Order: sequence, then C-alpha cells, then structure tokens
Amino acid sequence: MEPQLFTYIAKVNVALLLFYLLYIAIFRRDTFIRFRRAYLLSAIVFALAYSFFSVDALGELFTFPQPRQAVETSISIDEITATVLADEDASRFTIPWKTLGMGTLLLGTLFFAIRFLWQVLSILRIRYRSERKTVSGHRVYHVPDGTTPFSFFQWIFLHVESHSDEELKQILFHEYTHARQWHSADIVLSELLCIFFWWNPAMWLMKREIAINLEYLADNDVLQHGVNSREYQYHLLKLTYHETAVQIGNNFNVSLLKQRITMMNKTKSPARKLAKYLTVLPLALLLITLNSCLSKEKKTDESATTETVTSLPETPAASPEVTAEEEKDEVFVVVEEQPLFPGGNSAMMKFLSDNIKYPVEAQENGIEGRVITNFVVEKDGSLSDIQVVRGIDPLLDKEAVRVLKAMPNWQPGKQKGEDVRVRFTLPVVYRLVGGDKKTSAAPPPPPPPPSDAKASSVPPSPPPPPPAYTKSTEELKNTNEVFVVVENQPEFPEGNAAMMKFLSDNIKYPADAIKNGIQGRVITNFVVEKDGSLTDVKVVRGTDPLLDTEAIRVIRSMPKWKPGTQKGQAVRVRFTLPVVFRLQQ
Repeated sequence: MEPQLFTYIAKVNVALLLFYLLYIAIFRRDTFIRFRRAYLLSAIVFALAYSFFSVDALGELFTFPQPRQAVETSISIDEITATVLADEDASRFTIPWKTLGMGTLLLGTLFFAIRFLWQVLSILRIRYRSERKTVSGHRVYHVPDGTTPFSFFQWIFLHVESHSDEELKQILFHEYTHARQWHSADIVLSELLCIFFWWNPAMWLMKREIAINLEYLADNDVLQHGVNSREYQYHLLKLTYHETAVQIGNNFNVSLLKQRITMMNKTKSPARKLAKYLTVLPLALLLITLNSCLSKEKKTDESATTETVTSLPETPAASPEVTAEEEKDEVFVVVEEQPLFPGGNSAMMKFLSDNIKYPVEAQENGIEGRVITNFVVEKDGSLSDIQVVRGIDPLLDKEAVRVLKAMPNWQPGKQKGEDVRVRFTLPVVYRLVGGDKKTSAAPPPPPPPPSDAKASSVPPSPPPPPPAYTKSTEELKNTNEVFVVVENQPEFPEGNAAMMKFLSDNIKYPADAIKNGIQGRVITNFVVEKDGSLTDVKVVRGTDPLLDTEAIRVIRSMPKWKPGTQKGQAVRVRFTLPVVFRLQQ
C-alpha cells in the first residue's frame, strides 16, 4: 500500500476513536436518542471525509514534523572496483514483520467480508423460502417457529402463529419503525467499517452503540403508539432466549435488554442539556486543524519526488525516471548497456599496458599505488571530463590522465535504445615488483540484464578478475594497505537491500537545499576497515555543502560492514558511493 493510504487510514481511525470517547463521556446517558443517532452517523461521515479538506489559515497555526514522503534520495554506486557484493548467506533468516502485518490485516478483512456476505445471503435465503403474508396491513415474511422477529430494510420477518394479536401489534410497530427510518442502513454502514477497520476496538464499540440506540428509537415509537410499557417489557423478556436469525438485521429481542428497559423507564433529559452537543464542534475543528497543518507540511516538500533507485555497486540498472529533455545532456551512472572499450576489456588492458609509461622519477623514489580516474563516455564514444578522484602522486596522476586522453573512441552506452552520456570510473594500478615497473587497470564487470523496477536491486553479476597480488597470506594479514579491488568485496550488513533501506530511511534532504532548488550527485569515498568500521569518509566530488554534509553524516552513521577479504584474509578496502539528490518539478 502507498504511504498516503496508510496516513488516511490512521486519520480515520484516530477520528473514530475520539468521537467514540466523546460519545461515552458526554452523550451516552441522556435520552436524546434522535440526536444520538445523528451524532453517530455524522461522526462516521466526518471521519471518512475530513482528511480530504484543509484550511490554509488553520495550517499556519502549528508546524509538525512530517514523515518524509516527498523527499528521498536516488542512490547508485559507480566505483568500478567495488563491483560485486558476495552472495548473501542462504542460511540467514529474517522475519518479514511488515509482510506478516500486512497479511494479517488483509486476512482479517477478507474473513469479515466473507462473514458479512454470508449474513446477507442468509437473509436472502430466508426471504426466498418464507411465505409472504399481510398482518394488520403490513406485508411480512413468515419464518420458521422459534426464530425471533427481525427486519432488514423494508423486509419484516416473523412467525405469525407464535404471537398473540397484541404481541403482533407491538412487533409490527417496532419493526416497521426500523423499516420506515432505514435503520438497516446504519447497521450496514457500521458493519462495512468493521470489515475494513476490524483491528480498531473503537469501531466495534461504536457499532454496538449504533445498534442499541436504534432499538431505543424503535422501543420509543412502540410506546408512543399507546402500548403499555410493562406489557411490552414482559413481551421482550419472553423472546430473550429465542434464536437470532442474522446479526445484521434489526432484531426485536436484540441483546442488552436491561439497557433497553432502563431507557424506557428513564426520565427525559431537560432540553437545556442539548447544548452539550455543541462540544462536537471543537473536536471537529481540532481534527480539521491538525489535517490542515499536516497538509501544509506536505505541500512544503511537494517539489521533491519520492523516488529511490539503488543498484548494486557498478551493476547497471535502469536510471531514475527523467524527461526526454533531461535525458539529452544527463550524465548517467548506470544504463541498460554500459560503454565498452573497442575490442572489450582485454583490449583495454592491453592498450593501457602498452601505452602507460611509468615515470622514471616515480620509479626512482619507489612511488606506487592506485590512481582512481573518472571520465564521461560521450554519445560519440569520446572521453571527456577526465579527472583524478583519488590520486597518489602528481607524476602518476598526470600519466594516468594522459593515457586516458590518448584512448580511441569507445562504444557508447545506451539507455532505452539511445546513445547516452555515461560516467565511468577506472582505477589504474602502479606497482613496483622486484625493481620492475608494472601498471594495470581493473576491468569493468559484464553488464547484467537491465532492471526497470524502482527501489529494487539487480542480482549480483560475477566479479571481475582482481589484479594479480604478489603478497602472501601472512603479508596480507599484517598489511595496512588499502585495496580497491579484492576477491570478496565489503558488504553492508544483510546485503545491498538492507543498505538501500538504511539510506532511504536515514538520508534527510536538507530543507534549505529544497527551498533553493539545490540538487546533484555527491561522490563519497571511504575505507571499510578489517573490522567492518568505516573510516576516512570524505567527499571526492561534491555538489553543495548542504548535500555534501548530509551524505557524509549518513555514511558515518552506518553500522559496521562485512569486511572485504583477499586470499581469505580481511583487508582494508576503499569504497566509492555516489549519492544523488534530485528534485523533480
């Protein structure tokens, strides 16, 4: 269900609860039974309708924190070297509380809906099998002996031979009042509300009050026809143990007989006490005010869209929804078809190996490490916006940029069959081995099938082959080197889906950024330590201080990750996580 539906249901049930409590506290003990019927019906109609109305002037009175519905964040991971999360442990077991709760609510609703339909069908079956008769000018349906008299809308059911003429007159007065005043409509309305809000005790209690008040009205009408009060009460007692045909009918011997008799004998309330019914106005005004305030908070953020699109690290997935105009110049991070070096990954690695020249000065000074580069593959396959997002030394950084600029045109990425601009991240590794220079690049992963689902993840693709490491297992155990590509990449607790939920729940779009229309992609970078903690969290390419600060804050609040491993040893791994803040007009 949509969050808006949950909010509406909550508002309706809060209103029903408050109206019921007011009824019990103030109105239940008086004898203004017609006003009480009007109150109960009006309370139901108002509870169902008031959330659709708001008054701007009332909305200015208070400000309440509103659950984030209009602002969320689009998250993707474009670090090519943090490519694959390990398959989740099949033995891990979690209880889907949300699914269980939803299933319970739906099963309860289904059960009570079937129960209601069964009762309606039972009445239709009784009507079909009953003989129609005319008694004292009223058409009735003759039911089997032992069934208590009841009515359903304009149909009156009773066993004629079981009652004396005086009793028949009383029954007909009573049931005809139910039929004439359409009391069954009240019963059906309350029954329908109990079907959908069966979990709310206030609704069942209100249904009970509606039913007993309708009996008060019918009893009062019988007595106004000159029927002796004592005889009528004895007649009710006679029928106490008779079988009730159906629950949704207006039954002559409805339960709570003691309350009915008490009401018949009660002294009428003075007319001045009618003024207490005006207390319903402040309650109605309060509910409208609260709704107006909440509506105002929602309108404040309605410039942003509830949209979360998260993909596995560097696993291509459908891009967030954009218009055709926006797509012309937008730089994608993940697309249906990733850009590709001419001849594929092996050809790219050969090109880099043949063309990168390890600077002599860097060799002499023993400088080595990994240069993380980032560039845009244009629609024609050319590379633009080449930059170093994490460098080692100016000599190595400059050489990495030089060789990228010398690359031939790539095969461009595609989205919905059209060539699009795609941002690509490529780490270039410089390593000195036995006095020899060595350079390499981590190849990109093969793209999996595209996914068009919002707020969903793409199944992990096989990891790319990591660069050859010369360190032994013992050396890996003791090293503090920060890796970028390892055999088993770091993983957020319980997998990528859990990370999606954590980010969605915890990222808060800064209010000033919304107000000023600030949006963009914040590329963050951090190290997943051997114990899974996150360190060195920083922004390698920011958008605005407000968005940069929020991205850093939420990443620092993350729980410990499952650390990355190389040759079975936990190692430090650098991870890049771009966070996209987007406002949709």
